[in-house]
Amino acid sequence: MRRLVGIAFCFILGIWVLGNLAVGLWLLPPMLLAAPLPPRSEEQRETVRRQLLTPGAQWTCTALSGGEGRELEVWRLHRPNSRGVVVFLHGFGDDAWGTLGRAAEVPDWDAVGFTFRGRDRHPEIPCTLGAWERADAVAVVESLVASGTPRSRIILAGWSQGAGVALLALSDLEKEGGPLGGALLECPYEDIHEAAKNHLKLALGPVEILARPAEWVALRRAGRLAGFDPATVSPVRAAEGLRTPIALVTGDADPETPVAGVARILRHNPDLTIVPGAGHCQASGKLPGGWRVWAGARLAKWIRTAERERP
Repeated sequence: MRRLVGIAFCFILGIWVLGNLAVGLWLLPPMLLAAPLPPRSEEQRETVRRQLLTPGAQWTCTALSGGEGRELEVWRLHRPNSRGVVVFLHGFGDDAWGTLGRAAEVPDWDAVGFTFRGRDRHPEIPCTLGAWERADAVAVVESLVASGTPRSRIILAGWSQGAGVALLALSDLEKEGGPLGGALLECPYEDIHEAAKNHLKLALGPVEILARPAEWVALRRAGRLAGFDPATVSPVRAAEGLRTPIALVTGDADPETPVAGVARILRHNPDLTIVPGAGHCQASGKLPGGWRVWAGARLAKWIRTAERERP
């Protein structure tokens, strides 16, 4: 009997190991790298741009080389008497046009938007969950600086993946220069491993713990396929020592980027607003006055600080 139990245990263990290998090598990597994009026509993109136009404002579009040399289509809304530029960074499974509508809530600032890795034009390019996307954000900021925008007047605004990418990009940017004017971030992910675990937990529930080896294998496989090291994609580590002022907002009912992970980022950035009952990317919309008031208060504070420190 004991021998039969041992054989059964080894059989089940073998099935579990082989199953995790199969899922990690073949099933999960395409789910991570081939993030879906919203079907969006040229007419729909034009509608977003038209809705944001106000008297005296105009759009420009430039091509820019981003991470891994991928071409980015960078759109900028130039506004009269602008205080600076807000760069909008979208979330996983979204594109530039899903976040640029927020520019209506910061009417005194120019708005810049682009789709990570140029995937709105070339969806076959893999999403790398921040690994190459951070270089896209760095390239956009550096192009703004090169065109004459002071770093103190550049703000990053990101949601979910975009919030994590903002922290990664800031870490890279501050190695080469001074801080930016600020970053407005909603529900950033802690690191790539936690992001994969939390997304899979939504699908599998409590049995997700049995798929942890598959998650590890999948991230290693995805990294090899798309040319990146998963160990370097950690917004929580990137946040250490940043000099750029950062404001965080999240909900305590968010299963995709749980508040505990955001709180670990908080260790390095004390401005955190937690909204009771808010789910993923819902927090700022449930604040009194919405994202406009929350963001506006911080932008005003950062501008005052920048003006005081200006030589």
